[in-house]
Order: sequence, then C-alpha cells, then structure tokens
Amino acid sequence: MKRNLLIALLTLGIGSFASAQRVAPFTSFVLNLDYAQFRNDDQSSYLEIYYGFYARLLTYEKVGEVYQGFVTLTTRLKNNSTGEYLVNDISPLQVRIKDTSDASYNSARVAQVGYALPFGEYSLQVMAVDSLNPQRRDSIVLPITLKTFAGQVRTSDVQLCSNIKNSDNKSDPFFKNSLEVTPNPTLVFGVASHPMMFNYSEFYNLNPEQTYTIRSQIVANDGRVMKEATKQRKFGVKHAVEAGMTNVAAIPSGRYRFRLTLADDAGTTLAVTEKTFFIYNPHIQISQPAAASVKASELAGLTADELADEFRKAQYVALEQEIQTFSQITSEEGRREFLAKFWAEVEGGRMGRAGMPRLAYLQRVATANQRYTALSREGWRTDRGRVLILYGEPDEIERVPSSDQSKPYEIWHYYGIENGVDFVFIDRSGFGDYILVHSTKRGELRDDAWQRFLQ
Repeated sequence: MKRNLLIALLTLGIGSFASAQRVAPFTSFVLNLDYAQFRNDDQSSYLEIYYGFYARLLTYEKVGEVYQGFVTLTTRLKNNSTGEYLVNDISPLQVRIKDTSDASYNSARVAQVGYALPFGEYSLQVMAVDSLNPQRRDSIVLPITLKTFAGQVRTSDVQLCSNIKNSDNKSDPFFKNSLEVTPNPTLVFGVASHPMMFNYSEFYNLNPEQTYTIRSQIVANDGRVMKEATKQRKFGVKHAVEAGMTNVAAIPSGRYRFRLTLADDAGTTLAVTEKTFFIYNPHIQISQPAAASVKASELAGLTADELADEFRKAQYVALEQEIQTFSQITSEEGRREFLAKFWAEVEGGRMGRAGMPRLAYLQRVATANQRYTALSREGWRTDRGRVLILYGEPDEIERVPSSDQSKPYEIWHYYGIENGVDFVFIDRSGFGDYILVHSTKRGELRDDAWQRFLQ
C-alpha cells in the first residue's frame, strides 16, 4: 500500500533557561488533531492527519546548552468492517528550546502524516505522550469515512490552515500542488494567533470549459452568515486546486463553520464541504446573553488556575474543539468569559443531552471523588466517576465480591434511560479501580462477551 510520511516541527527561539536541569509544565498536556481526505485513485483516498501541540506543555531536560523534550505520537487506523489495523505507527518527535521567555515557546508545533487507503469506515486512534513524563498524555478517537471521488463533480475535505504560499520546494513536508500548505490542527483563529484563516481544497471531475462559481462562507451556530466571498473561475483542467484566505479579526469569539460551495453557471450547487472551527478575539466585546452573565457572576471569585481546574473536570460535557480552545487561553478574564458561555450552553442542553446545571455537575464531581478515588487517581477521572457524573445515581447496583472463580464486579442499572441500560465495571487490577467493560447505553463501550474479564 502506498504510504507517505511527512513530519515537521517549527524551530524554537534562542535564549537561556534558569539553571534547573529539568523544566516541568504546570498545566495538562493537550493534543490537537485534524484531518482531511483527498482523491488518490479509483480504489483509494489519500488521508492527511494533522497534529498540533504547544511547546510550553512539554517536560524538558537540559542537554548541553539546550533543553530537549520529546513527544511520542501513536497513530492507529482500524477498518471497522474487518477489524484490521491498516495503520499502526509510532513517531518520536524532538523539541529543542533555549528560552522559555521567547514567543516561540508559546507557539504551536505542527506535524503531518499522509496515507493512501481503500474506501470504507475507519476508527482513527491517536495518542500523544510527553516522553519525559509519560503520565502526561492525551488521546483522541475519531470515526472517519473514506469515500470515492469518482463520477460527478466532487470536492475534497476543506483544510483550514495557518498559512498558504506558493512554493517549488517539493522536499518541504507541507508541499502539495505548487503550494506550501501549513496546517492548523488547533482550528483556532483570531488576532491572538492567526487573524488570517487560509483554506485549501481540491475539486474533481470538472468540465475544463465550464465557468464555476465558488462561494466561501463563515456561518455561526444559529445559521447567520458572518462573512461571505464569491468568485467565478474557469479551471481549464479536470482536477483543480482551490486556495483562499479570510480575515477573521473582526468576528466575535465563538464556534463557526467554514462552508465552501461549488456551483455551475446556472447557480446549481454541485458540491459542498464544511469544517467547524473556533475564533478567539478577546478584543471584541459583545453583550453576553442573560444566562452567560449569570454564570460569569458565579465564576467571579475563581482564579485562573481554579477556572482551568473546573473546566478540566467538565471535559465530559465539552466538545473536543472547546478543550483545545480553552488550553490556549491563559488570562483569568478570558478563561472566565469562556467558561461562562460554556456553562450557559451546557445548562441549556446540547449534543443530545438534557441540560445540566453547573452546580449539579460539580456536586457529582465531588461525590465521585469521595467514593471512587483509586490508584492515586481522583474519583472523577475513574470510569465509575465518569458514569456517575454523566448519568447520575443508578437506580440499582449489583455488587458481586471476588471469589476463587471471579474478580469483583458491579452492574449499574438505569431504568429511566433508553428504556433501561446497564453499565458493567470490573476490578481487573485487584486494587479497587473498577474499569468499564460493557454497557448497553448507546455511544458507550459495548462488549457482550465481557464475562471473559472476570477470570
């Protein structure tokens, strides 16, 4: 199978640390991840995966005159139909820094890999580990459908980038189709980082003699079009590249969709692609909705670290992009504003979940910490803690102690969810850390043969 591996890390600035031999970060390690698929041939798609992380979130040790840190990236891609792992790669990445006060220390490092893969349904599993402190890690699992681009006019996924420029350097890891396309896996744009948002996509099966209309839009959650640009173009080829840029510095902070539409000269839409992204523009002050204002008053007495700790515990009801965005906000006021809007949305209900009051959620976290702390992990981070926080107290719990033939386990019954669901937890280690091995709840881990773990 054709495989192309491209890895790049941005160069760090020069300076000096204090005399410490080891530099450890104070906040959690966060992995940023994005992907886009393009046409490869009639039997396969070309999948690009984009990784991002911040230098300030790594652990460093002094080697000579510099400090070195390492990230170990594990990428696995499973074909859901066959269960076969077509990708199972481990990539160690080195980061060298000399000055934590340099602006480059706070910038994102990006890496990219590409694979030619047959069409089908896949599960992308990525883990990033701070190699000098392996407990600091982050992982993401995403479903991916690789589809054909044959037949009618089609468009690739849209890639949102920090920069696109002309290039003839084919050895550049981000080179494609005469362009240097630098990914932005954080998918966060704005004055503080990337006021210009670049977009890259490819159109396939075009009529070389036809004139097409290309429309780009930034769409808010309520459907409002915040910005729009339209142009006409006669490509002159069957397969073509489309690259553009949008200034987002004047758009309020929030979650948006970038929509790219290709239409014929009669105005008929031929292909559409979208990608969700975030804008963070703290200089734009907008009146907060009443619910967010109430949340802001509740958060008024918390420090920046306390706000970060609360959002970390709220990760079970947060979107992946919200977690990535929050990790980049360092000011106390910025974190408070973000968290206020976040809780206002959570309390209103979203992602198919009923609304959950902030104080009720935090009370469940406290209860989980009291009951389920295990192996030096706080209770909210355990499987039983997570289920308690998301679904509340079970209606019934079956507790089965250990025996010569079986490890101890618990079955939690919820009769009011989806006409009744169960969660099965087993103390597989023997140290009181009960692991979720099976559930009948949609979206949770299901393994009907879970009894094999009792032995």
